Amino acid sequence: MPSNVLIFGPTGNVGRAAAIEAHAKGAKVWLAMRDTSKSIEGLNEDSNYARIQADLSKPSSLESAVKQSGAKSVFVYTIPDSGDSMKESFNALKSSGVTYIVLLSSFGVQGEASDEANQEKMIPALHARTEMALQETGIAYTAIRPAFYSTNILAEVADIKKGHVKVPALDAVFDFISPQDIGNVCGSLLVNQPTETPKIIPLCGPQIITQRNAYGIISRVIGHSVEVSDMDDETFVKKGSWPEPIARALLSVYASQMDQQVAYPDHVYKDAVANIKRYSGKEPTTFEDWVRANRSAFD
Repeated sequence: MPSNVLIFGPTGNVGRAAAIEAHAKGAKVWLAMRDTSKSIEGLNEDSNYARIQADLSKPSSLESAVKQSGAKSVFVYTIPDSGDSMKESFNALKSSGVTYIVLLSSFGVQGEASDEANQEKMIPALHARTEMALQETGIAYTAIRPAFYSTNILAEVADIKKGHVKVPALDAVFDFISPQDIGNVCGSLLVNQPTETPKIIPLCGPQIITQRNAYGIISRVIGHSVEVSDMDDETFVKKGSWPEPIARALLSVYASQMDQQVAYPDHVYKDAVANIKRYSGKEPTTFEDWVRANRSAFD
């Protein structure tokens, strides 16, 4: 069991949860941050947490972080604008003494990362190329592939509070996985790397529900009506919540989620749900339980 683990992105929901889980399992957790003075909810500086300045996008900063922490196991996330799909960063971690990397990837990548189908759409291609770059280093790794985060719905929280939400593809289906569950798996793997750790672990939430029903659950939990209506594609793009290329990529995702068997094939989905307990030892969180736990975000 490694005594030191290094977490990049600890201010994010998954990174923070991974840090807390690794800490709970007895590891000395090093939080790699660009700004070490930044506040992180739930991560107090006690004897098992330490902050260290490092930037995952700057390979030259990684050697000192690894040497200072003494970490052999590292959690990293995909950097969208990396010119080399993070290859130089991965090589820097390996040459500095890291022996195992847990990469936060995406359920949008199916099968082998190098499969041609994974290069057809922007978001899966971004993650697939990063997985391929990591694989090329020869280091031991696990690519965690979570599906649709429950926190994605917080993009509409202002309209939820007003009681009326307009979104594309109301009847698209999603699994609404809790970032806490993802982080629990990542943190567990960092501390207790199984002998036969698979290189790929897909993760899904325990229920597949439509966006329409998701807002119904929120309405019931928070105790006030939330009306929902469909938004056409061009209005979504012009809304400006995302840069246009990303907005159109998201619309492509929504379109693919209209057919449950396409979005979540039974044999893939059931295993992806089971993986949460398999690797974290904890039951997966339902969307309703996640909303209840985060009710203050909707008040």
